[in-house]
Amino acid sequence: MRAALMTKGDPIALHSVRDSTVPAPHGELPLRLYRPAAGALPVALFLHGGGWVLNDLDTHDRLCRRIARRSGWLLASLDYRRAPEHKHPAALQDAQLAYRWLLDNASQIGADHSGVALVGESSGATTLACLALLLRDQGAPAPPLQILAYPVTGMYRHWPSHEERGAGYTLDLEFVRWSFSNYLPAGHGLEDPYLLPLAASDLAGLAPTLVFTAEFDPLRDEGIAFAERLAAAGVTVEHVHVEDQMHGFLLLDRAVARAGTLIDRLADALADRASPVAVDTVRAVR
Repeated sequence: MRAALMTKGDPIALHSVRDSTVPAPHGELPLRLYRPAAGALPVALFLHGGGWVLNDLDTHDRLCRRIARRSGWLLASLDYRRAPEHKHPAALQDAQLAYRWLLDNASQIGADHSGVALVGESSGATTLACLALLLRDQGAPAPPLQILAYPVTGMYRHWPSHEERGAGYTLDLEFVRWSFSNYLPAGHGLEDPYLLPLAASDLAGLAPTLVFTAEFDPLRDEGIAFAERLAAAGVTVEHVHVEDQMHGFLLLDRAVARAGTLIDRLADALADRASPVAVDTVRAVR
């Protein structure tokens, strides 16, 4: 995966890209800060996909650079603990630690104080959707926005897209099941709302949400169902269903022109949510 996804040639230029760490009880968590401009910028926590097993900061470096440059946001990409060494809820715990750290250290990292948005793809999107639920349930500060690209949300039940798109595209259902076998502790069921957000009995009170789903994705139907349940619960939702793409399209912009357009759409959603403090900087970057 690293050989396929790591940047080849010169990376997308930004004002700065800096590696930092988040203190944690089990050691320090690597965090890469993508800064497109000087000054206090709105900040978003980014979590990469890979079934909680694969990928890292480097595999998603190009995507983070492109989102940061287009949006004008400070993007904080977290290298959370992965399975099989670290099983559920390790990724969620790390995401919560990073979220709290970004809130507490906004001034030190050059972020404004309007809150920390959530941006994730695939299993990273799943973890962030669960983080939003956890923050709501704990009465913690809520993110101003969450952006979830092709998340796994309801594998505790069967969906037609599991059969229709379960093999032959970029994501096979067999890999999803293998990932769960690595990530789940022995005896842990799938109907855990902090593992799969569709299992939550109530989705009310969550931040405005942008959900991307792809037609040629075994996770298509559960992603659609999640967007529909959010809307039914009164959450402000924009659902973008991409009829000509597969799972993982955000990583394919070097090969698929439409993928680049969709990355820009994601970044523009961030830019449109920028706080008044940072809006002039964001416009200048765009």
